[in-house]
Amino acid sequence: MMPESTSLAQYLLAITPAFLVCAALLLAVPRQLPLLRVLVHMLFFALARDAMTVHGYWQVAAGGLRFTAPPLILLALGALSLGLVGGICNLEKEMRAGIRWAGKGYAISAAWGLAGAALVLLLAMMLKSLSGLPSLPPVETSLLPLLLVFALAANCYEELLFRGLLQQQLQEHMPAVRAALVSGLLFGLCHAFLATTVTQVGAPILVFTVIEGVVAGLVYSRAGLLGASLAHGLAIFALAAGWV
Repeated sequence: MMPESTSLAQYLLAITPAFLVCAALLLAVPRQLPLLRVLVHMLFFALARDAMTVHGYWQVAAGGLRFTAPPLILLALGALSLGLVGGICNLEKEMRAGIRWAGKGYAISAAWGLAGAALVLLLAMMLKSLSGLPSLPPVETSLLPLLLVFALAANCYEELLFRGLLQQQLQEHMPAVRAALVSGLLFGLCHAFLATTVTQVGAPILVFTVIEGVVAGLVYSRAGLLGASLAHGLAIFALAAGWV
């Protein structure tokens, strides 16, 4: 059964100890070890995301996902995600300088993002068909703008970590395609606890997130962070809307 949604203050209080430990780590880890610093950011993200399930803010099931937090909490979480994007960019200035933001232009990057989202959704539909998973009913039309804003904001934060920071650092040590594959596999691995313990959905979450991560990684290598964020955010929006 889905837990009752708690207040935003309760959620923030619950993740504060981990935030403080991660902040201490970022103070202790030298900037000459960028991949270790990225790992700290990723660990905090994974904890904060999984805590959303426990606090009743979203529901991940074998047939899809639903954002179940009250509208004001979703808006606040979206704003918090964008605040973390700004904070990380300000904190990690050296890594920020190497991020590919829009590839060969914003319009081309957006087009790659749309194509990436379409590919993720196509593969998700194939996965559901092969697995015989049920589909969730579409949400009310009035909720779609809120879901779109939240999905884009929250997944911009996620893409900054896994593509803008992690993948960009990996590309200094391996070819771009391999870096995209590694970032995608690590993206899936960071959902293992969500898949096996928090929700017990299991393999479908891991398979889908690996697909999503690899596609976003390939989009990043061609179209930068804007394209990757759109590919990821629009795919999650369509899933949360019940369109897949």
